[in-house]
Amino acid sequence: MFDSLLGLVMCLHKVSPVKVAVLKDLGKFTWSEGSEILSRGSEASLPYWLAKVLSEGGYVDIREPTTTYQDVAKALVTEKGLKESEFSQLRSRFFVEVRDLFKSLKKESVSNPDTAITLVKLESNSDDLIQLRLRKLLRLVLLSGDNIDEYLDKVLPEERVLLTIVHALVNIWRKKVIGSE
Repeated sequence: MFDSLLGLVMCLHKVSPVKVAVLKDLGKFTWSEGSEILSRGSEASLPYWLAKVLSEGGYVDIREPTTTYQDVAKALVTEKGLKESEFSQLRSRFFVEVRDLFKSLKKESVSNPDTAITLVKLESNSDDLIQLRLRKLLRLVLLSGDNIDEYLDKVLPEERVLLTIVHALVNIWRKKVIGSE
């Protein structure tokens, strides 16, 4: 069940729109959500997956900022400065972008030692950030009782899935243990 829900979140990320600048004429472009004329010099809104493919081919430039390893480090510092019930505001595609960054840095690190160092820093900061946010999520589950709704908009979609499932499991467990079900 967890894999399915997380897979659904990933699909939602991939179809969410991003702004792009068109670098080469592509004519009328049609996809399941609609169609657009993509001519050089224009801007368009495309599904993330399509923008990523066209960007890699040099046809478009994604105009929305993507996460860098410095962003992960800054997010970690910010997260450490917040209370146990507060979460730093990260872009909804933060984890997706970090995963993409890992892939590109891994490829590049084979031939570039400096990139290998950056990759190690990214991995360490990402792990620390995830641990910190996970600790906060679990604390919320334990302290929130029956109501976690107020926190669902404050966390990333992947965290929302985890928070909802763990909250439900803990409530079931509590009821079973004391026999109130």
